[in-house]
Amino acid sequence: MRLLDEHFPRLSDAAVTIAGQGGALGVVGTIAAGWTAIGVAAGFPMWWFNYANMIGTLVTVLILLLMQHSQNREMKALQIKVDELIRSSDAGNHLIGLHELEEDDAAAVVRHAQPQA
Repeated sequence: MRLLDEHFPRLSDAAVTIAGQGGALGVVGTIAAGWTAIGVAAGFPMWWFNYANMIGTLVTVLILLLMQHSQNREMKALQIKVDELIRSSDAGNHLIGLHELEEDDAAAVVRHAQPQA
């Protein structure tokens, strides 16, 4: 498990970076065209459909999980930075940790913090 904890963030960042490149669309299009050509040549047998569904589903879920992991890490880092900016400014510290409150409690804090017009 320790090995996964050490290498997964780097692997995740690299995969998300590669998937976000413009050339990734070309690679996926080429693979899809090749897979379609195999299906046409084979007469679209049932194994072809099964593999297409399985691979498509697995790749979609993998990319989704990698992107979610990357987004969560970025949001945590952003929240730490925002909290530090609040601490270092003249603003009240009551807004630190606002994201951890329930929605109703957070709305009450925001209403209380806004100046009365």
